[in-house]
Amino acid sequence: MSLCLLSEISLPDAPSYAAVATDEYWRAPHVQQHQSLLGQLQSTLDLREQLQIFSMAAGNILPLAGVHLQTAIGDFGAAGSSEASHQHRSLLMLKEQCLAKLHYYSEQPFTPLICTRLQALEVEWLYSLRNALVVTRLQQMALKDTLTGLGNRRFFDDSLSKAIQLANRNNSHCAILLLDLDNFKQVNDLYGHAAGDEVLIAVAEAMHSTLRSTDSLFRFGGDEFAVVLSDDDVASSELIARRLVKAIQRQHSCQQHQVTASIGIAHWQKDQQPEALFSAADKALYLAKEAGKNRVRQA
Repeated sequence: MSLCLLSEISLPDAPSYAAVATDEYWRAPHVQQHQSLLGQLQSTLDLREQLQIFSMAAGNILPLAGVHLQTAIGDFGAAGSSEASHQHRSLLMLKEQCLAKLHYYSEQPFTPLICTRLQALEVEWLYSLRNALVVTRLQQMALKDTLTGLGNRRFFDDSLSKAIQLANRNNSHCAILLLDLDNFKQVNDLYGHAAGDEVLIAVAEAMHSTLRSTDSLFRFGGDEFAVVLSDDDVASSELIARRLVKAIQRQHSCQQHQVTASIGIAHWQKDQQPEALFSAADKALYLAKEAGKNRVRQA
């Protein structure tokens, strides 16, 4: 695999961060040897699995409460991580490029000898970590809309299925919002696709500023967008939808071209399949359009 994408995942100016673990996660069954650690790390390209392998090895040097990895493509915590009274940060550098920041937590102090031994483990991880970052970045790109950075239809389908599974398992709730832009076609027809792209980017920015979780925002292509709401936000789905409508309307590009948004809302019902939930939201969206656009309707 080409490593030319490393520049995309470098972290030249990594900000500080906090991590999140329980001691039971850090009790390895036996002491890892360097050779054994390197072999384990090279056995997987999954970033979370590598972090777990590394954290177990680090836990043999000092009992840890948590290990947290900060990268340009996301933050990752080892399973069960929690804060503790003592902390240690380390910058993972490879050939003058910053791959990530590591943040360790422990109830015991990080002595100079402990830090030196942890650094030796980090050196063992560098090349495997770089490869895992490249793979993770490619996986993320496959699930993103290239123009807006929102999730694509494939990511939406997967996220909706997982949201329904979680709601079913926990006896909780989920909902979806389907957005369609009003008067968008005339922007492309009259002013060209560059102007249309500017509007789409502005809509994505409005969605980002209105909702907390960026992983719940999607663009299907064209001027169709969606939001997946988890249990905490379902009760406020209509309020969230109306805030979205207003946020989009306030965008300069949308005002300039008189583009607004219509939204249809559907709440998941027990044993309802993803296709049926999507269809209900689509029907509600149609009602919003029929009501005069720039409207919100619930299924």
